[in-house]
Amino acid sequence: MPITSQHIPMSYEEWQCLPYQPGWKYEYFDGCAHITPNHQRAVTQVAVAPRPVIAPCTLRPVLAADEAELLPIYMQAFADNQAFCDYTDARFHKAAQNDLKESFRGRRSPLLAASRVAVDTCGATPELIGAALLSHDAGYGPVMDLIFVLPWRHQRGVGTALAAEAINMLVQDGEQTLTSCYQLANVNSQKWHQGFGFVELPDLRYAQVYLRQAQQALYRCEQSGDTTSETHARLAAEVSHWCDRVEALERMDEEQGFWSVYPRIPHW
Repeated sequence: MPITSQHIPMSYEEWQCLPYQPGWKYEYFDGCAHITPNHQRAVTQVAVAPRPVIAPCTLRPVLAADEAELLPIYMQAFADNQAFCDYTDARFHKAAQNDLKESFRGRRSPLLAASRVAVDTCGATPELIGAALLSHDAGYGPVMDLIFVLPWRHQRGVGTALAAEAINMLVQDGEQTLTSCYQLANVNSQKWHQGFGFVELPDLRYAQVYLRQAQQALYRCEQSGDTTSETHARLAAEVSHWCDRVEALERMDEEQGFWSVYPRIPHW
């Protein structure tokens, strides 16, 4: 079952002190805090260069027949994903079908030959456990539209192996970068992308969100009466860092134009 928005009865003063999590919209009306998705994504890139592949399973190229078998894996992997917040089970199922269709036969197709699936061959019958589906965007070049692994196979290196294998194929094709996006609300995806080496493109909205998070954390610290601790100093430094970043990106916007600080989502 997909996750749901939160509608929590509380006072306005309590709402003011809620921690701020990027990727969510915080509103207050009718005596309740309303926390709903804003679906903000970060656009990231990593250099295409040879990578070691340490695969805990078999990796192979994607076949057209994999589309149907990947559907239940996709649904398990993205069951708690913000993209499907407040969906019914039926709507989630339909959306999952459509997203895979877009990669295999739709707007994002054709899949690049570098796309890979992960296969568990330990049982009597080989079973798919994950995939990295890549396409070509006219502006960005190779894009990793989807990477997902069964939840119970997380933290075992499957996703990293899929991405590394795909990048090694892109090396052979002479590509320079691989682009991928993550939702700001998806902290695990953010950590994975950053850990793999993906770097966020300059993004004013991204910086503004993290400035707000830092400011709210500092405000909550001060509301608790803590104005002298190392924690307060660290939070104040974080606010200063993001203030500087926002100002730098605003200057870039003025000097280089809108698209220099508002990266386009691939295939949009």
